[in-house]
Amino acid sequence: MPKDPARGSVFRIGFAVLDRQIVADDGEHVGKTDDVEFSWNEGEAPAMTALLTDTAALGPRITGRLGRMWRAVLARLRPFDHDEPVRIPIGDVEAFSPTTRLSTPAPEGSRAAEKWLGDNVVGRIPGARR
Repeated sequence: MPKDPARGSVFRIGFAVLDRQIVADDGEHVGKTDDVEFSWNEGEAPAMTALLTDTAALGPRITGRLGRMWRAVLARLRPFDHDEPVRIPIGDVEAFSPTTRLSTPAPEGSRAAEKWLGDNVVGRIPGARR
């Protein structure tokens, strides 16, 4: 990957952004970055516009039979009506390394699938509430 002359260094998204823990400004763990969103205009370089997190963002990254199974299970267990991932605008990111730190509170809907599974599956296991 070539260096960006304006920045003077290489920014590797796969290393610095994807699968890194996201932490809100209050210290709450939001989740991990499952995908990134880009936008671009003709004649300009692509620009990263948002981080995508949650189980809905991870599904499309998994290919083949496992990916189809993941999306089918997600469609049945999704704790809310839409199957869009949680979108965090890039302007809300304070820093990327070693974890992605936000300058804002956790976005609404983050970790919803985890909370739903904790309440409705794990919470029903005898002794799980101790």
